[in-house]
Amino acid sequence: MRSRSLLILAVVTALSVLAAAWAVLDRQRSTQVASVPAELFPGLIDRVNEVTRLSVDAPGLAFTIVKGEDDAWSVPERGGYPVSFETVKQSVVGIAGLKPLEAKTARPELHEKLGLRTVADGGKGTTLMLQGGDEVIAAVVFGRTRTPPTTTDPGRHYVRRADEDQSWLAAGRLEVWDKIERWLDPAMPVIDRKRVRAVRTEKPDGEVIAISRADPDARDFVADDLPEGFRMLHETAGNALGSALGFLSFEDVAGADSVDLAGATVAEYFTYDGLVLKIEVLERDGRYWGRFSARFDAAERKLDGLSEAQLEVMKEADAVQAEAAEINARYTRWAYRLPSYKGKDFLISRDAVITKDDKSG
Repeated sequence: MRSRSLLILAVVTALSVLAAAWAVLDRQRSTQVASVPAELFPGLIDRVNEVTRLSVDAPGLAFTIVKGEDDAWSVPERGGYPVSFETVKQSVVGIAGLKPLEAKTARPELHEKLGLRTVADGGKGTTLMLQGGDEVIAAVVFGRTRTPPTTTDPGRHYVRRADEDQSWLAAGRLEVWDKIERWLDPAMPVIDRKRVRAVRTEKPDGEVIAISRADPDARDFVADDLPEGFRMLHETAGNALGSALGFLSFEDVAGADSVDLAGATVAEYFTYDGLVLKIEVLERDGRYWGRFSARFDAAERKLDGLSEAQLEVMKEADAVQAEAAEINARYTRWAYRLPSYKGKDFLISRDAVITKDDKSG
């Protein structure tokens, strides 16, 4: 009886040891590989110039960035809006430079914890695919960012190759842009504030605001032809409108023909050197859309009386004509969704600029 009990105990002990060993091996198999590779995509850095298409599959949105015959990059889902080459370069080189630091799980059921389950599988991972023609050169799934890049240290991301289950904590100087607007070329018309002489806006109901300044160095824009019994609301009341061209940016873009701007407020900016920049702005459902166009008007050149220093800021007539042509070629075919604070500057109401003078009468 005692021998039988010892035998049973030995068998149970052996089974327990085997089970524990199997659990350890299974856990190691799911989190480790034989070695950590030096690069996530070996040799990719030598093929970056072959990339002609980037595909982004992010939660709620899929889009592409393509290289045209003129070597310019654009987003077809935004009507071919241009993408800066530097943005594409940063992303492609960033992917090529990803360096695994530590092996993580190779079990698909655990990918979601790291944000590495793809959208196709119902997850929140963002997939970036690099293609050259029809060839997939590299495809990576990005999950959570553990530490973002800094000026002195590359960021650390949870990643995996799209064709492999093995995941990694990898170092790389790369921001994962999963929104179309982050890819779009952010350039907008730039007009030096000192060049702006006057602004006139007209709303659909006929309300007009006209402000100007006689001196390019003057801080404040003042209302033109104040009606009798009215005054400026305060001395800087016209400056939000007068300075609205500063730091222009946009949140999204669409083809001009696809956005109905009927009923828009028209704002025209007149420079001392003859440029007239027109902006049609409309608020709809809490979003502000704008369209830009420009022209040169010799009659609006008001350079007499300016100092030599002030004249240095102004442009020659032929340069202004070229500037207007460039603005029209680059921006007129698009409608831009403006930040709300900027849209509100263009749509400022007349009673925010002038008010009845209580002392009158």
